[in-house]
Amino acid sequence: MSWELIAVLAAITYGSRIAALVLLPSMPRDIRRVLDRMPPALFAGLAAHSLVIPGVGLVETPVLAATAGAIVVSPLRSLPICLLAGVAAYFVWGMIA
Repeated sequence: MSWELIAVLAAITYGSRIAALVLLPSMPRDIRRVLDRMPPALFAGLAAHSLVIPGVGLVETPVLAATAGAIVVSPLRSLPICLLAGVAAYFVWGMIA
């Protein structure tokens, strides 16, 4: 993947989000409250699904360590920080084990 393609994809992604914020009317309060609670629940479901191998059990310990690292910083509500914490926990576990 080239840097130009990444820049175009980023421009499309952020451009569409900015356009939605500027051009669309605001949502009703009740709908906004429901939607604000959905991402954590969806993330938790995806994370739980990716930690179990059907017929085998849990994934390897380094992956569980990475998950724990991301969960510890999840109250900060920042995806980049969660990703960095998960990667750091993965490498720390690899160095310990």
